[in-house]
Amino acid sequence: MELHLYSRQLFGNIPPPPSLNFTSLVLDLSDNSFVSKIPDWLVNISTLQHIGISNNGLYGKIPLGLRDLSKLKYLNLEDNYNLTASCSQLFTRGWEMIQVLNLGSTKVHGSLPSSFGNLTSLTYLDLSFNAIEVVIPSSIGQLCILNMLDLSENNITGTLPEFLQGTDNCLFRKPLPNLEYSIMNNIQLHGKISYWLVQLKNLAGVSLAHNLLEGPIPISLGSLQNLMTLELEGNKLNGTLPESLGQLTKLLRLDVSSNQLTGMITEGHFSKLSELKFLLMSANSLTLNVSSNWMPPFQVFFLDMGSCALGPSFPPWMKSQKQVKELDFSNASIVGFIPNWFWDISPHLVFLNMSHNELDPPSLANCILLDVLDLGNNSLFGTIPSSLGQLPLLRSLHLKDNRFSGDLPSSLRNLSSLETMDLGYNILSGIIPTWFGEGFPFLRILILRSNAFFGELPPELSKLGSLQVLDIARNNLTGSIPISFGDLKAIVQEGHYYEESLNVYIKDRNNNFTGIIPNEIAKLTGLLVLNLSRNHISGQIPETMSNMHQLSSLDLSSNRLSGTIPSSLSFLSFLGSLDLSDNNLFGAIPYTGQMTTFDATDFTENPGLCGPPLPVRCSGDDDSSHDSNKRHSYNDTNDDGLFDNRFYLSLGLGFAAGILVPYFILIIKSSWGDIYFDFVDHVVDKLSRLTHRQGINHGQRRKIHHRRQFICIYRYVKINELDPCTLILLCTRFASLNILA
Repeated sequence: MELHLYSRQLFGNIPPPPSLNFTSLVLDLSDNSFVSKIPDWLVNISTLQHIGISNNGLYGKIPLGLRDLSKLKYLNLEDNYNLTASCSQLFTRGWEMIQVLNLGSTKVHGSLPSSFGNLTSLTYLDLSFNAIEVVIPSSIGQLCILNMLDLSENNITGTLPEFLQGTDNCLFRKPLPNLEYSIMNNIQLHGKISYWLVQLKNLAGVSLAHNLLEGPIPISLGSLQNLMTLELEGNKLNGTLPESLGQLTKLLRLDVSSNQLTGMITEGHFSKLSELKFLLMSANSLTLNVSSNWMPPFQVFFLDMGSCALGPSFPPWMKSQKQVKELDFSNASIVGFIPNWFWDISPHLVFLNMSHNELDPPSLANCILLDVLDLGNNSLFGTIPSSLGQLPLLRSLHLKDNRFSGDLPSSLRNLSSLETMDLGYNILSGIIPTWFGEGFPFLRILILRSNAFFGELPPELSKLGSLQVLDIARNNLTGSIPISFGDLKAIVQEGHYYEESLNVYIKDRNNNFTGIIPNEIAKLTGLLVLNLSRNHISGQIPETMSNMHQLSSLDLSSNRLSGTIPSSLSFLSFLGSLDLSDNNLFGAIPYTGQMTTFDATDFTENPGLCGPPLPVRCSGDDDSSHDSNKRHSYNDTNDDGLFDNRFYLSLGLGFAAGILVPYFILIIKSSWGDIYFDFVDHVVDKLSRLTHRQGINHGQRRKIHHRRQFICIYRYVKINELDPCTLILLCTRFASLNILA
């Protein structure tokens, strides 16, 4: 019987079939929404041959009974992220007939036992995205009919030859003679790519990306005539790229990016690569050296040669590439213009990165499918081409670090699909258009930093319902911050942010904003960074800023703010950067909670501020009647209200005076003394544990230290049976230390 309920939008628990009496059974429940443990009844069907429950919400332990299903040939539990199992238990025995085992993206953990080599029927093994650790046992070389091996994204270490050696059990003692696909990305492999790899003549795919491999790429890889995929990116491979790779007639994908390769790339490197569709060589130090009339034998879809020396002129061989969808020629030493024929042959282009070159302004009107355009860090000048408005599908536009000037063209409002617009570091001027607010319903990142925009910030920007990052620093903007900015809905939401484009500048000219910080800004509870420094903002810091509990950086320096610092700022537990310097703030700094993580430089040039971390003491600090705010500034109070200065004084004097009476009683009746000291010991330990439960910040450490001193003094007295006079001196000294601290 076969039961196929693949992708039927089922949910809840997995129900049992009508009957458990079958001569054979295929059970496929993949791609549903089951949220349950693997049911017990499943391991009781001894005739099961095929179990597929991938891509559900299964949780709990993988039943060990599955390994004892003697007829089971196929098991796929992939993409059940909360399933767990220990390798040492799961693979110690059983699995006699298993041919396909896919436990990818679960929580299988521990090291594989040597008994793993007993699974000699395996043809397909996927243990990727788990927590398998240490080295793979050499016994895996006994899997003589294994066709596909995926161990990616684990905590495996070691070198390649340590776990893929041939054994007497395999024909001709070759390691894994039937292996076609070997995928071992991001598992901390080190050492060199060894000679044994070229013995695997059936290899169609090799992926060793993002490891710690070093040394040269073996020339002998060119003998693997069945190879279709070779991925070696993100390692420390050095030397030249072997020309022998140009003999791989079936190669579809070659990725050697992000290594330390050097030298020339010649026509011979591509001589027989007629099937090549993906070529990635970026982030090396390679130089393309081909004749001016060279035409590649391939038609690639994806071409990434960023950081390769391709210039000075735009590569003429690109004239033959009429199927390119994604092109990265960034930092390729190209100078001058992109020829018109390139736009004519690129109707399928969806991704173009030509940043960090020396280009002239291009014409992009024919690239109507373009999704991402990056022309940043060039020498582009003049006004932004109005032809950009003819790219209706564009989602990401990067023109930063050029010399564009003038107003923003109105044709940009046609880019209604934009999600990212980075125009920073140009010479753009004029006002920020009001149509920004309605023209970009999906815009999430808007960067206009370091231009010459002037005028007031249009309130219409608050209509950008998807905006998460707004960077307008270092312009000539004036006026007050619009109250309507509190309505930026996407910044109110918590959980989805873009941080990569935010840079907080604290020294350079910002804008010329005036007025106050509106209370409505506190509605932006999802805001991560707020930089209003170097403006002319006045008024007080809103108490409601404590509602912005995701805030990680706050810079209000070099303004005209006055009043006291709200004590509520101490509750911003994610705040890692704060600058309130160069204002007119006064009063005691609320040096508690998160505020104790900042130093004096964050509060300087406010003549009226006092208290830690500044060296300026607040007036009335020596007055016993000073209010609780001043006591907070010296860290002499705690939320429990017990350990303030007066408590320490009364503790010392009261303990000193009160000990005289019990002392004479306790020395007469020693059993009473033992009970008394045990009770006090219990109370002190309880207070100590209470302190730790409440959480310790920098401002509390000093008081904790004094409490520990008190505990040590008490226990020292108890153990050494000191006389009452010595005890009085110790307690009085202890109280004075706390008052003077």
